[in-house]
Amino acid sequence: MKNIEIYEIKKLILLGLFFVLTNILTINLFKKVDLKNIYIKGADFITINDITQNSSLKLPKKLILIKTKLIEKELTQNISLRQISVTRQIFPFGLVINIKTRTPVAFAEREENGIKIRGFIDKDGFFIKEKYIPERENLIFPIKISGWKKEYKKLISLIIKTYKGTDDLEAIKISSEGFITLEEKFLQKIFFGFKTKEIEEKLNLIFDIKEQFKKQKIRKKIKSLDLTDLANPKIKVFIP
Repeated sequence: MKNIEIYEIKKLILLGLFFVLTNILTINLFKKVDLKNIYIKGADFITINDITQNSSLKLPKKLILIKTKLIEKELTQNISLRQISVTRQIFPFGLVINIKTRTPVAFAEREENGIKIRGFIDKDGFFIKEKYIPERENLIFPIKISGWKKEYKKLISLIIKTYKGTDDLEAIKISSEGFITLEEKFLQKIFFGFKTKEIEEKLNLIFDIKEQFKKQKIRKKIKSLDLTDLANPKIKVFIP
């Protein structure tokens, strides 16, 4: 008889605990998230204001109504993040934002509504605004990109990765019309032209030409390399 009574008491306690926890869970899900309930991890220099200004998140807002996937997509695009996760949290109550930033490899400039915006790019060609790079004043890069646009992201990434391990590349310039010019130490200026589909072949040719010059010990100083017509490359040299 006593065993049955103990069992019933334990059962009631467990049901009571379950009822309390369920109520707390439900209350917290419908509780409003405020600025003090936002927890940013992985990037101390990114503020709560950066999060709200670059996403559709408007506070205060009920936890259950926050669209985490949409916010992740918006912040990835607007702040050029490498990775982000936005998670609703019951205990402690709030919204947890885990961030992984991109590592800059070059200075960059782009135009937005006629205004030049300075920033950086990473190895994959993503543009990162200056304000989202910590200690940017101490950064030194040999490469500068001007005329960055989203459609040239893969192209810029390919050029940077091809030149990785060398210190020849100094600049990638893309005109408003889309004409691509490289500046480097050995070949000075390299005119790529408008045909972005041939970039890989042109990059391979650049390194083949430099290799031939070194093998044959040609000492003439090069002024420019014109690859606008891949079938008819032209090299100009300085005439003393």
